[in-house]
Amino acid sequence: MVPPEIARSLAEARASMHWAIEPSAFALVGFQGPPLPEDLEELRGEGPAQIVREGGETTILAVADACDRILERHPAGRSERPLVWIRFEYSMGWEVVGFLALVTGALAEAGVPLGAVCGFSRDHLFLGERHRAKAVQVLGALFGPPQP
Repeated sequence: MVPPEIARSLAEARASMHWAIEPSAFALVGFQGPPLPEDLEELRGEGPAQIVREGGETTILAVADACDRILERHPAGRSERPLVWIRFEYSMGWEVVGFLALVTGALAEAGVPLGAVCGFSRDHLFLGERHRAKAVQVLGALFGPPQP
């Protein structure tokens, strides 16, 4: 398999970027303590998910159904939902400077609160469903319409 092209500058990333909205509904769950093995099993599916451990707290961003099951195991946990997961499709090298600043700055100017998730070669955003239309408008102006 031939590796995908990789943007090496902000200009390359802007010129080639495509983005998409994941079709599932997502949720952010936070609870004290480490995740249980069953919590980690929830992240094995094909869809995107993220886990962060810091300060004695576990945070999981995953499809809403998985987060429902996680909350059943951690009844004192908190959640934020429904969330939309936006994926930037074009791979970027770690030397690209300013991509998230560009995107989050434009969304902040439009009043869209968000969270960011970084994969090894792609950036992702998550935001409240209630802000989807405004985010689509802003990102569409930057990069064109979302990809199916």
